[in-house]
Amino acid sequence: MTGDEMKHIIDEFLLFLSVEKNLSKNTLKSYEKDLQRFRKFLLINKIPLKYIKPGNLTEFTVFLKKKKLAASTIARNISSIRGMYRYLASKNEVNPAVVDLFESPKIERKIPDVLEKQDIDRIMASRVSQRKNLMVRNRTIIGLLAVTGLRISELSALKKENINLKERYIRVVGKGNRERIVFFPEDIVPFLRKCCEMPGEFIFSTKKGKPLTRQNLWKIVRGAGKAAGLPVNIRPHMLRHTFATQMLESGMDIRIIQELLGHKSISTTKIYTQVSRKQLKSAHKKFHPRP
Repeated sequence: MTGDEMKHIIDEFLLFLSVEKNLSKNTLKSYEKDLQRFRKFLLINKIPLKYIKPGNLTEFTVFLKKKKLAASTIARNISSIRGMYRYLASKNEVNPAVVDLFESPKIERKIPDVLEKQDIDRIMASRVSQRKNLMVRNRTIIGLLAVTGLRISELSALKKENINLKERYIRVVGKGNRERIVFFPEDIVPFLRKCCEMPGEFIFSTKKGKPLTRQNLWKIVRGAGKAAGLPVNIRPHMLRHTFATQMLESGMDIRIIQELLGHKSISTTKIYTQVSRKQLKSAHKKFHPRP
């Protein structure tokens, strides 16, 4: 099988993911990157895509490790390839047994970094922009991430028509085109109202009316953390992690947290129970009279 034939199969699978699974552009790019890496490996070693053997997978894993990729990235690669072979098996183009060869390596899930409530308060009270006209916008960005658990990509795509100021909720379209409702407290309403009064359809946009990119939002969040004098570099996902952890510690059912975060699997949400246990252990060690 030639490189062009492999490319045709990959392109066909990506089209299937786009049309039938309605995956986002960023997710499709990740799939394409993983599959092109696999294609390169097959071409270098002259391995036919449709007749891969168990030993080839071990060789591919070694191939990835030589590139010094993280375990999570390797696992994602294997998952992408397994998805393609599952697709080919559904069309009777490969033996279904091939799919079973691609078992993702087990990886230890890193406990997310979270902020304390006073850290969020410090950020909100700090000068989150050198330009006065952007202060409200940037505070709204920080505030929404902290009180809703939105993903940075969801915040970037947020339109004014998706916000209900009276009922205090946002209609969010997340990963896999799954829709959910998230709520926000009364104190953020004035900030949101001012942002909604600005021209354009997106809640956070450039002068040309285009949505702020994820890179723009990253810079805003990181800059706000520095302005507040926090000792760590603040990332947008830390605010999402903080929101989830605070909800769990306040006694909210983990299934509700799963829904608010837009997690497809409850196992993804359960990582926050580890955060709470870690904090509990730390508090016990600090305050117990006999550590």
